[in-house]
Amino acid sequence: MNVNDTAKTRSEAARLLAPIFFGVLCEEGADFESFEGRAVSIGRAVIAQAMSIDIERLDAGLCADLPDGCSVHDRREKTLATEVGDLSFAYRRVRDRFGNTVIPCADALDLPWNARVSPAARSFLVEAGACVSYQKAANLLARNGSRVSATTVMNALRRAGELCAEDDAALAEELFANGVVPDAEVESAQLLVEADGTWIRLQGAPGSGPERVEIKALVAYGSKERGGGKTRRVDAVHHGCVASPGEFWTQGVAAIGTRFDLSKVEVCHLGTDGEGWCKRGVDFLPSRIGTAGHLDPFHVSRCVLSCFDRDAARGAWHVMDVVNDGEAEEAACLLEAMRDLGVARPGKRTDQVIAYLRNNAGVIAAEGPSLGTMESENQHLYGARMDSVPCAWSAAGASAMARVISRRSSRREVPRLTRARSVTRRRARRSEGRILASLEAGGASKVVKSVGSGYLPPHRASVTGLSAEVRYAAGLDSGMIAMQG
Repeated sequence: MNVNDTAKTRSEAARLLAPIFFGVLCEEGADFESFEGRAVSIGRAVIAQAMSIDIERLDAGLCADLPDGCSVHDRREKTLATEVGDLSFAYRRVRDRFGNTVIPCADALDLPWNARVSPAARSFLVEAGACVSYQKAANLLARNGSRVSATTVMNALRRAGELCAEDDAALAEELFANGVVPDAEVESAQLLVEADGTWIRLQGAPGSGPERVEIKALVAYGSKERGGGKTRRVDAVHHGCVASPGEFWTQGVAAIGTRFDLSKVEVCHLGTDGEGWCKRGVDFLPSRIGTAGHLDPFHVSRCVLSCFDRDAARGAWHVMDVVNDGEAEEAACLLEAMRDLGVARPGKRTDQVIAYLRNNAGVIAAEGPSLGTMESENQHLYGARMDSVPCAWSAAGASAMARVISRRSSRREVPRLTRARSVTRRRARRSEGRILASLEAGGASKVVKSVGSGYLPPHRASVTGLSAEVRYAAGLDSGMIAMQG
């Protein structure tokens, strides 16, 4: 059907609907709000019915011309929650020549196995659930579509996060084990990266286990620009999850590589709060990239202020003046003297801050571009959704939510649950077993069950965590690092 036919059909459909809407409009006591609400409700019902008719029509056409060895097994009813309301239709199940069940219309429409929610409605729930509570997301869908439970929203977010994790791991494997650089959008000689963690409360009774879990997060960008009274990070890409430092940074660097061409980056400025896992980020960047560490001024100020009572806060600013001049050792000595004189608080906390200043002297007030936005990053992206009261999470749920939020904030696509990705291992093994049994029964010699991908890959090893020299050499050999001519 071409565009002109579609326009003509729409016009005819509108002509048929108009009398129904006019009857609503002329009802006694009707106002525009009630008219609009009823019209939308009727329109949704008509759309759902039309979609059902078309799906059954598609199913009939597909099953009328089946491949050799396939036959219709039975006909079943299915109901899907959609953005226009519940969608009910009948479909045929087919047995192929191996005895496996095939559903032609589901295959053609890429509908996940055992789906109860349509792909579009699932995407809506994932997007809404990343911004508001699960129950509110369910209520938003119900305004114009089907009613679903908060648990359905939670499961959609959890599955989306799992798909993100699978893609992130595959991307990291390609980059660090195979040296395949992701397709990037931006070429920049400078890369600014900030990393920090934010703690989220866990579910469970007090004392039954850890009460909080850390979401590790980073943001990478090329520069900042000022406009409209606000400072905006240019080409920002985000990554957040609950993971070990090695897993986080390999996947984080791979995520950065989807936005910035790593072979073109010459220098990376890494801003952290001084935590060991944060500073390890430089170990996972291509060794050809020059790196410079920076301690977030916000954290330094907060640490120094914690050493003083409110009535002695002026002393903190004297210490900060020295810190801002790039004299971390002198600032530590000044804080020691204030502690000994009773100006600063005596005790363990002040001793820790003194050690903190000395241990990070090389990255305090270091020259370079302005960083220090990670605290607001964590608050506005992750904390606003995940740290609300009385919200509590499982570790897996927190990681899934963080991955979805970081993807959306980076304008990176959240992976869809396709039919292929929804196949359970049990179903896949059962299908493969039937195929093998059928081949053997047909006279084939004993078929050896395949393990893995079905081909022998070239020998390779991961260089993640090895020295910069080893990773650099591997990068040159694989093409990850561009040769300079």
